[in-house]
Amino acid sequence: MPDRQMLLDLGRAPSLTREDLIVTDANRNAAALVDRWPEWASAFAVITGGTGSGKTHLASVWRSMSGAHAMDDPPRPSADDLDAAQAGTPILCDGLTPDGLDEAAFFHLLNAVRGAGGSILITAETTPSGWTLATADLHSRFRAATIASLGLPDDDLLRAVAVKLFADRQVTVDPAVVAFLLPRLERSLSALADIVVRLDEAALARKMSITRPLAAETLREFSQEDQGKLGL
Repeated sequence: MPDRQMLLDLGRAPSLTREDLIVTDANRNAAALVDRWPEWASAFAVITGGTGSGKTHLASVWRSMSGAHAMDDPPRPSADDLDAAQAGTPILCDGLTPDGLDEAAFFHLLNAVRGAGGSILITAETTPSGWTLATADLHSRFRAATIASLGLPDDDLLRAVAVKLFADRQVTVDPAVVAFLLPRLERSLSALADIVVRLDEAALARKMSITRPLAAETLREFSQEDQGKLGL
């Protein structure tokens, strides 16, 4: 059991560096936006995309290259967030939503970023400039942001990420297994990451390699909740 636990812990967290970022048509514009920093046209940049589209990986890459201060609670900027912005430190706001948004505090944060000559990267599922906001000036600030949208992961991205995720867990998988999985999964990186973990754990438990029959069986054994999530 200790040996198996050690194996299960290896490579559980995927690497989120720039070198690990796989760029295809689905994320090319957003990746280019991150790479252009600090030569941004606006102090404010927003990357939009659905769950599992890769926003967090891009945010992690940008934080590493910029030394950004990451907000703990995006809808409600803290005093530490404002202090960092006023000092000109780049700000990362990963996962902003209109729910519970402290409009006055966020407006002051954006003003602090711009006033100090800094920059802020916001990730959100939808474009903030389209949100219904009571603060017209905040709406104006969001409209001034540079926007890059992430599309649904394409086949090239899903295939390459699948290989990478298995490699992160020190597993080599036959390309035929990946080809079998992809059309049966929701087109999201989070769904792909989920099945990779489940397959690795199933193979370890049975002390076997990951094969197409094991992949088919693992898919069938998903709970009803997982089946809905993966579109099965």
